[in-house]
Amino acid sequence: MTVLDVLARRRDHGREDRCRVALVVEGGGSRATFSAGMAAAVEDHGLTPLLDDVYGVSAGSLNAAWLVAGKAREAMAPWTDRSVMRGTIDPRRVLRGGRVVDLEHLVEHVYVREVPMPFATILASPVTYHPMATDAATGASTDLAPLLDGPPALRRALRASSTLPVLAGPPVAFGDRRWVDGGLTEPVAVHTALAQGATHLVVLRTHAGAHVAAEPPGVVDAVVRRWLRRHAPGVVDAWVDRVERARATEALLAELGAAGKVLQVRPPDDAPAVSRTSTDLRLLAEALRVGHEAADLALEPLRAPAA
Repeated sequence: MTVLDVLARRRDHGREDRCRVALVVEGGGSRATFSAGMAAAVEDHGLTPLLDDVYGVSAGSLNAAWLVAGKAREAMAPWTDRSVMRGTIDPRRVLRGGRVVDLEHLVEHVYVREVPMPFATILASPVTYHPMATDAATGASTDLAPLLDGPPALRRALRASSTLPVLAGPPVAFGDRRWVDGGLTEPVAVHTALAQGATHLVVLRTHAGAHVAAEPPGVVDAVVRRWLRRHAPGVVDAWVDRVERARATEALLAELGAAGKVLQVRPPDDAPAVSRTSTDLRLLAEALRVGHEAADLALEPLRAPAA
């Protein structure tokens, strides 16, 4: 059965099958506005209860958490809130020795006081939430789900999954390890999902078309490598090999797609270009709209009940 077949059958006849359906949410900083819109469409179609697991990487882990909480549509609002975006992303802070991306502000203030995330609901959900992070010492892509023993741990995991090198400060200490952005080693967590038993995948992407990481400008590459050597030495090799690993992931997804085992939702080729640290509210609002529309179209076959 294809992914859509499994979801339609679960919707109409219950979950009595031997399949394991995982939804994987790609990150990418502000590009995650696309996957935020997509997650809201998944929720609008009533598909969340039909899933077994939801995996999120980097900013995609934030969208994934909101989806598991049943609040994906509400979570679109912070992406276009001027106060939230300015408090979270501000390149000018570098001039004062601060962080471009302030995840502590986002997770510990915005998600607690301004736009409360129902942490307890996520932890109690029958749909298992898997925030992915990278072990700073070993470079291993790691599922932090086993460490989620309460709301404080969940907030810590959200920060760990999204800690971009250079931009978001030092690695996050959590458990007995230190963690950096999950996207450094597994930008699309399909390998982990499959290793943990997924038979079918829905993958929300933030790039149009098959994406292979481009080599950054020499200065950027040098800065990132220096930061990693100092703060996350185990991740240096992963950074160096990222293009090869991206190609392998795209090849795997293509193979799974040919077999009907994965449904990828991508922004269209004419989608607006969104940088990792964009705070352009009009651009982000458009990305939300485009992402929602793309997922709505991909999930259209599920609107009509199966015969």
